[in-house]
Amino acid sequence: MRILLDADQMRKCDNYTSEHFGIDSAVLMERAALATFISICNTGNMYEDSKALIICGTGNNGADGLALARIFFEGGYRADYSIPFDEGKRSELFDRQKDTLLKYGLEPVPFSGIKDEYDIVIDAMFGIGLSRRLSDERISAIEKMNALSGYHVAMDIPSGVNADTGAVMGTAFAADLTVTYGFAKKGLVLDPGRGYAGELLIANIGITDRSLEALEKPVCSVPETSDIIASLPQRPADGNKGTFGKVLVFAGSEKISGACVLACLAAFKAGAGMVKVITSEENADIVKKTLPEAMVTTIGLHKSDAEDLKEDAAWCDVILAGPGIGVKDEARKVFECLLDASGEKPVVIDADGLNIISSDKELRKKVKERDGLTVLTPHLGEFSRLTGLDVKDIKKDFCKNASDFAKEENVILVAKDSVSAVTNGESTQLITSGNCGMATAGSGDVLAGIIAAFLGNVTGICKSRGEVSSKEKLFDAVRNAVYIHGMAGSACLEDMAEDSVTAGDIIAHLQGVIKDIREEQKKSKNDKERV
Repeated sequence: MRILLDADQMRKCDNYTSEHFGIDSAVLMERAALATFISICNTGNMYEDSKALIICGTGNNGADGLALARIFFEGGYRADYSIPFDEGKRSELFDRQKDTLLKYGLEPVPFSGIKDEYDIVIDAMFGIGLSRRLSDERISAIEKMNALSGYHVAMDIPSGVNADTGAVMGTAFAADLTVTYGFAKKGLVLDPGRGYAGELLIANIGITDRSLEALEKPVCSVPETSDIIASLPQRPADGNKGTFGKVLVFAGSEKISGACVLACLAAFKAGAGMVKVITSEENADIVKKTLPEAMVTTIGLHKSDAEDLKEDAAWCDVILAGPGIGVKDEARKVFECLLDASGEKPVVIDADGLNIISSDKELRKKVKERDGLTVLTPHLGEFSRLTGLDVKDIKKDFCKNASDFAKEENVILVAKDSVSAVTNGESTQLITSGNCGMATAGSGDVLAGIIAAFLGNVTGICKSRGEVSSKEKLFDAVRNAVYIHGMAGSACLEDMAEDSVTAGDIIAHLQGVIKDIREEQKKSKNDKERV
């Protein structure tokens, strides 16, 4: 798991490391510069005759750059440094580092006279403190840096990227490599900032997990494949189809069948033991032909439907409601009946289910009262309707808006974007495993089916052991589903371009991704047994 911090959190960790543990800021700076130098050497882009250019601001990020210039010099490499705006406020460490360089006889080169003659261009202009739009003069300077050929490296964060939100503050340095210090910053993971970071390396400079003691706010994180391997529940060898989760899916309407089919097929491929479909009468034949493994129940305007729905809700381990159901009165009634009958079972609300609750205060209240057992899966447009915020305002602080909403509404939220957030208001994890090819019709239906299957799986396995699924296990199940959905989308790129990915392709690659994870689990288990 990679910890993510915003600028304020990083400053607190930095200060705590110096003040509490006694590691001087100048020592941390030397380590940051050395870590950057080693990282550049390890890329294979630096040779004996390479020439580097380091562009420095006058704050501590610029001081990092000045320290790096000295390390280049001490290593026998050619490196120029330039300070485009060497006026006004300077940090103490900047002045100290510059004074050291001058004593070595190393003078800065004028920024205005820089030529395109460098093999490596290193950005140490603004660091993580940038919070407002750059002036035209500074935008021009970064554009000039971007126009230089050579391998581009950012120290800590590309200048122009907001460390908290990933927003680009007018323009930003386009890095091939970003070496960030201590912990990754949110802006390096969220778009559009992520697109400017290039390869991201996190350098250990002495700001460790112990430094997180300085923080009060919840910390964001990015799960990695190793986290999924460690937390995906093992399937009991003596289990039966009931053990692995009975999933009830309310999906599809008289004119929409694809959402229903995709969600149910994804649930099966993700490991659900049984799937029962509640759909319109018009969908029955196509669902039966496409998914012979599924049980199908149709709904009409019949008085007996309510009792049938209660029986279906009693049968299952998890309910998925919403894909393609529409927002007509009939769909609302079925949706409300299932919600009322769900008891303490997880309920996943997707697509039209989200549109229904966004306009119904009473249903919103019922969701909130379910005490964290509901999963909402909105894309940005649906999230806008749920919150009343404009999409642009949501994106200004995506993590905070997602976390605040989940906490206020007492739900697990999957806020879907190019980087999705999974949060319960206490823990927020950003999922980076997918790609832009997954922005295609039906991809959300597939994700909803995988989430339902994983929730059903953990609930069914716990029930077979006489246990109740903990909220932590349910959160992990949702997180794992979103991550594996992204892995399946990325696996598609082994066979096709991003342009060609369909929801069906994601399902087709899902089984291979899960197979690889299971094999890694077995390998890990065997390794432990040998020890």
